[in-house]
Amino acid sequence: MSIKDQLDAAAVALAAVGSGSAESARTFVSDFGFKAEMYLDEELKAYRAFGLHRGVSNTLGLSSLRKGWAALKKGFRQGSRQGDLWQQGGLFVIGPGDRLHFAHRDRFAGDLADLAAMLAAAVNEAPAGVGPHGGAQHRNR
Repeated sequence: MSIKDQLDAAAVALAAVGSGSAESARTFVSDFGFKAEMYLDEELKAYRAFGLHRGVSNTLGLSSLRKGWAALKKGFRQGSRQGDLWQQGGLFVIGPGDRLHFAHRDRFAGDLADLAAMLAAAVNEAPAGVGPHGGAQHRNR
């Protein structure tokens, strides 16, 4: 079962925020079959509010280049570039209300979140030894 299917089964809404144009968002939704809410933030206000990293070294630094090389060796290719190329993303589980259950802030391109931990936090099935309501927050600042 896909992560999206598991979120749907737990009645957890999924939303994405992109830094590109409306046209690039439509292309993303079409190319990847994205079936959730999509918001645009060309001014990067949400990115700043969540403390997400931005900069040339975050995108083109040694860690990013290593991750990129590993991805190339596995057959992945960079698609078209949209939005702010220097802005890194993140993954958050929020709510109900303003409660933050999980946070991952990409430090560099290719710094991916632990999806199992995110899913556990989202469906309130935190791993053993972790507090209730997904206390396993990953704060990469």
